[in-house]
Amino acid sequence: MSSLMHTMRFFILPIIITFLSLGLLEHFQTHWIDWQDTLHFAPYWLLAASSLICLQFNRSRLFYIGLMLLTFYALQSNRLFLSPIIHQFLPLFGTLVITLFCFIKDRGVISVHSFYRIGGIVLCGLIAYCWVYLTGQYSATISQFQQSIGLTIEQSPLYLLPIYPLAIILLCKLSWKSNLAQTSLGICLLLWLGYFLVPTNLPLSVLFSCIAISFLITVLFDSYFLAYRDELTGLPSRRALFNLSLALGRKYTVAMVDIDHFKSFNDTYGHDVGDDVLKLVAVKLSKVTGGGKTFRYGGEEFTIVFPRKDIEQVYSHLDDVRQSIEDYDIVLRDENRKNSSKKQRNKAPVKKKTVNVTVSIGCAEHKPEHSFEQSMKLADKALYRAKDRGRNQVRF
Repeated sequence: MSSLMHTMRFFILPIIITFLSLGLLEHFQTHWIDWQDTLHFAPYWLLAASSLICLQFNRSRLFYIGLMLLTFYALQSNRLFLSPIIHQFLPLFGTLVITLFCFIKDRGVISVHSFYRIGGIVLCGLIAYCWVYLTGQYSATISQFQQSIGLTIEQSPLYLLPIYPLAIILLCKLSWKSNLAQTSLGICLLLWLGYFLVPTNLPLSVLFSCIAISFLITVLFDSYFLAYRDELTGLPSRRALFNLSLALGRKYTVAMVDIDHFKSFNDTYGHDVGDDVLKLVAVKLSKVTGGGKTFRYGGEEFTIVFPRKDIEQVYSHLDDVRQSIEDYDIVLRDENRKNSSKKQRNKAPVKKKTVNVTVSIGCAEHKPEHSFEQSMKLADKALYRAKDRGRNQVRF
C-alpha cells in the first residue's frame, strides 16, 4: 500500500491534476473554439507537467530543457521577443544546450551543480547571440564562403551553419554511450533539428508539445524500469513477478533457483566477483527454454515461471539450464597483476584461475486450491530438499 501511495504521489497525481486542469480550462475558456487555440496553449501545460515530473525523478537535464522551452514559448507568445530574432537565435541556442547536457550527468536540481548548469545555459545563450549578431554584420563575407563550398543561402541559412557539426558530434556521442536519459536527449535533438532544418509550416507549439510528450514518455519508462527491473542483473524484479501472477491461468509451474555456496564464494573472492556471478547466472537463466520467464527474487535467489506447463513439461528445460551453468568456466581476474605497473604486467606470466558455480532448483506445479504464494512456498520446499540432498540438482 505504501508503494502505491508513493507512485500516486510522485507520478500519477501530477498527471491527473494536469488533465483535470486542462479539462476545467477547456470548459471555462469559451474563446477556445477550435483545435488551433487549444494547440497554442498545449505547450504551457505539457512543458509544465513534464518539468515537474522530471524534477520529482531528479532528471535535472530534462527539467532544465523543459523549463527553458517553457520560458521561450511564453516570451514568444507574448511578443516580448521579435519573431525573426527568435527564429535565428533559438535553433543554435537549443542545440548548444542539448550538446552541453549530453556531456554532463544528472544531478539534483537544488544543489551546487545548479549554478554550473545555469551558467552553462547563459554561456550557450551568449554564444548563440554573438553568432546571430556576427552573421548579420558579416553576412556578405560568410555568404561568399558558402558559395565557394557549394552551399546557397536558401539551402543553408547563415544562422544554421554551426548546427551541422554540433549535430554530428551529438549523434556520435549518443550512439557511443546510450541510456534512457541519453535516448530522451537524442529524441529531443532529432525533433529539434527536424523542425528547424526541414522546411515545414508547423507552428512552434507543435515542436514544444512533442518534446514535452517525449519527456513524459521517458519518465514513464524510467519509473517502470525502476519499479520492475533489477538494476544489477537486468532481469524483472520481484514486483514484476507478482504482477505477472495476476495474469496467470490455472495451469503453470513455478521454479525457485538458488546459487550454491554463494555466501562463501562472496567471502572468498569478493563482492565484485560475486556480482559478476549473479550477472552470469541471470544471463543463463534468462535463456531457459520451454517458455519460462525468469525473475530475480532477491539476493542469490531467482524465480522461473512456466505458464500453461506442468512439471513433466518443464523438468528437462530446468535441468538443461542447470547443466549450462555448471559447465561454464568463470575466469577470475588476478588482482595483483591488475594493481601492478605496466612494465611488471608485461614481464609477469599471465595467471588464470577458473571456477565454476552450480545452482539448486526446486519446482512446484500449481494446484487449483493453492494461490501463487502457496505454489512458491511449495517450490521453495523443493529447493531446500535439493540443498539437503547434495545441491546442483532439480527437485519437485
